[in-house]
Amino acid sequence: MKKNRNYLFFITPGFILYTIFVVAPILYVLFLGFTDWSGMGSINFVGIKNFITIFTDERFAPTFFNAIKNNMKYLLCVWLIITPFQYLVAYFLFIKIPAHKYIKFMVFLPYVISSTIVSFFATLIFDPNIGFLNDFLTKIGLPARGWFGDPNWAFKLLILLVLWQGSGSGIMIFYSNFMDIPQEVMEASRIDGCTEWQRFWHILLPLSLPSCASIITMSTIWALAVFDLPYILGGSNGGVNGSLDFANTVFYRYTFGSGLNGKSDLGFGGGNLPGYVCGYADCYLCPE
Repeated sequence: MKKNRNYLFFITPGFILYTIFVVAPILYVLFLGFTDWSGMGSINFVGIKNFITIFTDERFAPTFFNAIKNNMKYLLCVWLIITPFQYLVAYFLFIKIPAHKYIKFMVFLPYVISSTIVSFFATLIFDPNIGFLNDFLTKIGLPARGWFGDPNWAFKLLILLVLWQGSGSGIMIFYSNFMDIPQEVMEASRIDGCTEWQRFWHILLPLSLPSCASIITMSTIWALAVFDLPYILGGSNGGVNGSLDFANTVFYRYTFGSGLNGKSDLGFGGGNLPGYVCGYADCYLCPE
């Protein structure tokens, strides 16, 4: 009996578009990783030379490892600070603390604001010359700071901005997961005399593990691919002493010039970080 495969007509257009605009660019930049090419002229095949340079070149390797260290620090902050914060806020909204509807609106509102706009207003607040924060500090007798120009503060302020702007999505996912828990289960726990802590630990937490796994997975991808906020706040050079330098900003400047050889090098910069070729909406190397 011949099987009915009508579903192929529905998935084929998406599969073709995904292959053209996602899979093909990734394979192409993997190929570029084995070449020396400025984007113009002939492509020179250099084998694994670019990959050896990443780990052994006396000028590039320290910069690269510093960027990877910042990515790992950022990832740990996402796991240990931002995700628990999202979970707790979602829990407080679920138990309907006072003004929970207003709080729900306010915590999600920053998520729909562009990262470029967030970075722009952050520079207005923390700018050492025109920022009103330093002006406020001097008026109350406290010393002004360089903020993003201070290596001791730049990374911490970045985490605060991400905590404010990016927490909304995770909070809503956790909150939706809590709302999907059958009310019969919650009512039965109250009848059985469970305390709020027992309901949280034995009911809400186990039943919200799927959303935890999803958020941690997505957050890990975003942490390893972070680009926009550090690029706008610290510039393409990664801020003072590389305090805001991440893997994507490193390869961005080496791809488009002012890098290892003072020229554009799509083979070294782009080929070592698949995803820089534009053509799809989630190109995480292109500034907004």
